[in-house]
Amino acid sequence: MNIILICYVIVSNLIGFLLMGIDKLKAKRRRYRIPEKTLFLTAIFGGSIGVLIGMHLFRHKTLHRSFVLGIPMILILQLILMGYVLSMNRKNLESPSHAVRYELNLIQELDEATIQSFVSYENLTSSQIIPGKTGPETAEAVQLFFKNFRYKILDETITGDSAEVNVNITNLDTAALARDLRLKILQQSVKLYPEAAESAALTTTSDYYQLLLDTLQQNSYSQITTTACFHLVKNETGWTILADDHLEDQLASGFITNINDPYLIPARSVLEIYLDAFDALDGTQWKDFLGIDDAFATYNTDYSARIDEEYTNQIASCFSWEILQCHDNGSSVLADVRVTSLDLGHVLDAYRSSLLDYADTVQSVKDDRIAASNEMSRLLLEALQQNNKTASTDVTLTMTNDGSTWNVTFGDEFTNALMGNPEDALDLFSSASGGPNHAE
Repeated sequence: MNIILICYVIVSNLIGFLLMGIDKLKAKRRRYRIPEKTLFLTAIFGGSIGVLIGMHLFRHKTLHRSFVLGIPMILILQLILMGYVLSMNRKNLESPSHAVRYELNLIQELDEATIQSFVSYENLTSSQIIPGKTGPETAEAVQLFFKNFRYKILDETITGDSAEVNVNITNLDTAALARDLRLKILQQSVKLYPEAAESAALTTTSDYYQLLLDTLQQNSYSQITTTACFHLVKNETGWTILADDHLEDQLASGFITNINDPYLIPARSVLEIYLDAFDALDGTQWKDFLGIDDAFATYNTDYSARIDEEYTNQIASCFSWEILQCHDNGSSVLADVRVTSLDLGHVLDAYRSSLLDYADTVQSVKDDRIAASNEMSRLLLEALQQNNKTASTDVTLTMTNDGSTWNVTFGDEFTNALMGNPEDALDLFSSASGGPNHAE
């Protein structure tokens, strides 16, 4: 604003000076003159110094009393008016409200230095983020965060050398933004199997602000109005704002509180993200997660790896889930989940039938130990390949809130359900193999 005013004054006086020169030239050549009204209006609207200098430099209108007295009078009145405005401005500069307004205007104009003087980029991050250097995406994200920042000063209270100024802050819905951002962070941080955990990059400050920028660019948020209270003290230079963490959070419309709220994302939503991550695993990743190595203890060098691969591929293709109910106990939640995976009992039943058929052949008598092992392993692989049955098991998962976020405990019950309840399937297999049919 000050630059615009200065430019206006310079241009106005330059125009006034040129008009006086042009009018003098026209007078010498006895041509159509510039109306005196135009010259006076130019002086009144800021060009009085230019007109006055032009009068004396070009020796023009110096014998006209209206100009000799009028132009200096206009200049004097303008100087008086300017002095009054400056004195009023100085008075305003000494008020707490003006000090607050001055700083908030800079935030409204997306002044990065001012934003950071009130709102620490480090404090805007989640408590789960690993501190690190910020990049260009940081400033871009914060400026986009404050893009629709608006304010209205409500009142001020002055007590000696201290003051309070209450301000309505209007900005985007930071609770919704924080929820979306925390979900993104959780989705990226869920590491279910060793290979992913080892190769995954840690979420640093730079990563965090890139996610914040992406979230702001991909979503639109409603505007909400909150109240901020500024505390100020008076010193030799005027009123100074006392910035603290509480004011920082208020200026950010509660975003800092929201992003660090351990209960911001419901336990059920956290569990859904974990289960979705399981759903996205392929057979190789399931093998890593479950630590499978010769799952059926065939000890067969030709078939064990192929059996494990088919087994984990079956788990990947059959797995699905349904959250039946969540029992909220404050900082802990018990979640009843229906886990669907391959029907291992059906697989082993088909395998048992194939074994019995093989046992009834002459070939089974002729085969040595290695050949028999190969044939039995082949039949197990075939039973897995031909399986198209699934089975569902209801399990209870425990979730606890550690004051930062919800943690899910996937115990043996969940693992057994994923693998098709192998113990139960093996018990059925053993009992069926030792029954009357086997005896025949």
